[in-house]
Amino acid sequence: MAIGDIFSASIEKIVRGGEGLAVVGGKKVFIPLSAPGDRLAARITEEHPRWARAEITALTEASLLRVEPRCPLFGSCGGCSLQHLSYHAQITAKKAILTEALEHSGGAETLPECTVVPSPPWEYRNRLSFHAVRANSGPRCGFKARKSAGVIPVPDCPLADPGIRSALEGLRPPPGKDRFTLYSRGETLLAEEGTGCSGGRGVPSRGTITLLDREITLDAACFFQSNAAVLEALIPVLRGAAEKAAETAGTAGAGRMADLYAGVGTFSLFLADLFPGGTDLLEVQGRSLNLAKENLRRIGGRAEKFRFFSLKDEDWAKKQRLDRYAFAVADPPRQGISPALVRRLCETPPQVLAYVSCDPSSLARDYRILKQSYTLEELWFFDFYPQIAHIESLGIFYRK
Repeated sequence: MAIGDIFSASIEKIVRGGEGLAVVGGKKVFIPLSAPGDRLAARITEEHPRWARAEITALTEASLLRVEPRCPLFGSCGGCSLQHLSYHAQITAKKAILTEALEHSGGAETLPECTVVPSPPWEYRNRLSFHAVRANSGPRCGFKARKSAGVIPVPDCPLADPGIRSALEGLRPPPGKDRFTLYSRGETLLAEEGTGCSGGRGVPSRGTITLLDREITLDAACFFQSNAAVLEALIPVLRGAAEKAAETAGTAGAGRMADLYAGVGTFSLFLADLFPGGTDLLEVQGRSLNLAKENLRRIGGRAEKFRFFSLKDEDWAKKQRLDRYAFAVADPPRQGISPALVRRLCETPPQVLAYVSCDPSSLARDYRILKQSYTLEELWFFDFYPQIAHIESLGIFYRK
């Protein structure tokens, strides 16, 4: 194969990143915007010794899993990669990607059945990051193009919460920033400082939303989960695991909880009452940790019940015995838990570890080590990102 060659193939499945997989002459070829069951002609755009990438030139026989994309920008905009698949097909593909990644890391261990929690497929994204479009007219916000480093102006996005959709037409990016974030839920619309909307009004960066039965203060510049509806489904599952850990907590301070990569304290807000020994929150971003302090004051706990650590995870891990925690919840960024903290979690394991992952590859890598000290008892796939290839999951690990 060489760049520019045209070939015919059938698509076997969707793989990590949302591309379809074809095998041509024993070589894996990844084809964006294809669907399992497609028969197609494609042109090689990237060639490597063990794999290649191609683009569709003709669809000979369309898969029954295909649907008409809702957004007219789909295919040119880089924001979505799966709108051409039915939602059921998206769920099936993502679940398979998650379980296959863990099976390859688990050796002979049998995985628990993966429980799927779906999402509303449209208007679900409460948090979105946009790129500025420096134009005299037309939309001032957009997403990166699929095939280039350019920005596609976006007058509307069917994935966005209605509040973001309503604001898009008159939105003005903050001066001097090429990328900025919006958050919307209910009557609350937040944006990074300096963002404006119709009539020259500024959009506040801080505000309060209600999540389940709790109020929580956010800042658009700080990370927060993008799908509030699915987050409200995740929290009770975490609480169920935390309740089991609390019931079996021993003495000598074992009734404590660790909230790792705590963000603005969301999980602690719903779980800390289960652990009278106290809660430790680890979050490297000081701005987020200050919001966590503010949010946890709402539940009326004693100040000494909470300890806050603004450290990198590997630095915090050096100083802690983690087996004194009855329960630990970790919600790391895409690269997963740092090797130093994974080692520490195995050397001095908490009774129960709930690992919220946004990348099956990093979860599988960490699982390969964690299984030395833990048994994976529950596996969940929470579809935080319909129409997009991102996969969010929860593994609940019990100490052996």
